[in-house]
Amino acid sequence: MIAVVTTVRDGAGALPALADALEAQTHRDFEWVVIDNASRDATAEVAAARGATVVGEPQPGRARARNRGVAATGAPLLAFTDADCRPRPDWLERLAACLERGEPLVAGRVVVTTSAAPNAIEHFEALWRFRDDPQRGWAPTANLGMRRDAFDAIGGFDASYRHIGEDVDLCLRAATAGFSLTRCPEAVVEHAAETERRPVLRRSFEQAYALHDLNRKHGLQSGRYWRNPGPLVRGDWALRRFGIDPAHLPADQRRAVLRVARSDYAARIAGSLWAPLRQKGLTLLSHDRISV
Repeated sequence: MIAVVTTVRDGAGALPALADALEAQTHRDFEWVVIDNASRDATAEVAAARGATVVGEPQPGRARARNRGVAATGAPLLAFTDADCRPRPDWLERLAACLERGEPLVAGRVVVTTSAAPNAIEHFEALWRFRDDPQRGWAPTANLGMRRDAFDAIGGFDASYRHIGEDVDLCLRAATAGFSLTRCPEAVVEHAAETERRPVLRRSFEQAYALHDLNRKHGLQSGRYWRNPGPLVRGDWALRRFGIDPAHLPADQRRAVLRVARSDYAARIAGSLWAPLRQKGLTLLSHDRISV
């Protein structure tokens, strides 16, 4: 038995396609657990109608919600994916096989898909997002498998992460506890590229914010983007910061994607500035309360 754990907030529109993908799985011994994380739409009703075990978590926060979902199942194997992901039919079969070999934590592959006529934002997403690095010690919960005993041993996700970064933290804490991450590239989920700028910028802001917490806890490079504003205005630096080789892009596409990369980098500068300022404010507030 393997439990598919999906945290959702206002995802009633996305859940049916994920449900269709799960119904098409070749591995049939699974339970789908959906955590309704303070949704304002019919997320819970849609999930229940498609056979999911629905768990409510009224406090927004993906780490806390996933812990609540895991607590609701007794499955010895766990598979994490998101409402906007589309697992391929053999995803669970492949992921479960990797876990059943005794691997405590496994990372599947995430393939970014685009529309038939992708815009610049889709091109940018496809060029760098979810790029796998075998040397990296973490993987996103868009496609992550874990044995239940390993999950319990490290105490699950750290619910103190306010935005994102909880998946990085989980993997790094697991490694410290002796549960190393291995790759399971044959287990594939597809994830559509964003088509609009706003969600891309919000995600970039939150990623830069999360790096501040990950630096303090794990020593990861903090991503202090504000120290190097050059990519906002200089040549193709913004593309290269995301590992994109401009030479591989047609000239007209290069200019459009560069504009997206620069705006993304600007959001990261904002996030890397806001994180320490907010932390300093919380520290001062705490000191004031103690003195009172």
